[in-house]
Amino acid sequence: MKQVAFSVICVILGLAKRVGARVLIASTSEVYGDPNEHPQTETYWGHVNPIGPRACYDEGKRVAETLSYAYMRQEGVSVRVARIFNTFGPRMHMNDGRVVSNFILQALQNDSITIYGSGKQTRSFQYVSDLVDGLVALMASNYTQPINIGNPVEHTIEEFALIIKDLVGTKSKIVELAAVEDDPQRRRPDITRAKIYLNWEPKIPLAEGLKKTILYFAKELQRTKHSQKTSFMQPSYKNDHDIVEQL
Repeated sequence: MKQVAFSVICVILGLAKRVGARVLIASTSEVYGDPNEHPQTETYWGHVNPIGPRACYDEGKRVAETLSYAYMRQEGVSVRVARIFNTFGPRMHMNDGRVVSNFILQALQNDSITIYGSGKQTRSFQYVSDLVDGLVALMASNYTQPINIGNPVEHTIEEFALIIKDLVGTKSKIVELAAVEDDPQRRRPDITRAKIYLNWEPKIPLAEGLKKTILYFAKELQRTKHSQKTSFMQPSYKNDHDIVEQL
């Protein structure tokens, strides 16, 4: 993954140099690793295990930032770097394995809501429209340093599971599984830069965003079940004439 990140960003930056384009680097809060600083400011260099199971993603994003600023200094390429924190919203893939998708899907199906570890680790979740507003503001700005785009309201994973359980109205139990190696224990953005330089901060409360996302997931589940049901009811045709008659 690191090699892919390196190769792709080199191509993009080279193209931007040739055509004079501005490049948005969609970086991540994962560049901070399992942080010792809390909340995380953009000047924090991070606490990353470079050989751990999460390292390919973390280091891939870090190298993308490094290359981007090298191109900016040496070649004059215009770059904007957004360090994106946990984001959710409608049209997420239901089976992407992320905590929001997992919890909502499990709750809607009355399955056990599975937490990895004690559930005391924290995350900060922003709604997708807030992220989009932040990225648009960043690209329109003259600010060239990395900037956190995230919601500074922090919840433990256990609290987050309980919020979703309550919003769905499910009878799902919350079950703890073995902790994931190198799972960050705290994650919360300092968005001072975004407020000052972009005049941006998130607007959508967590519960409001989750309600919209839960509704989307519920409709997708219903649509998927309907598709599976109708796939077993397809008529059999003897020839093309029969097909035309059915149409």
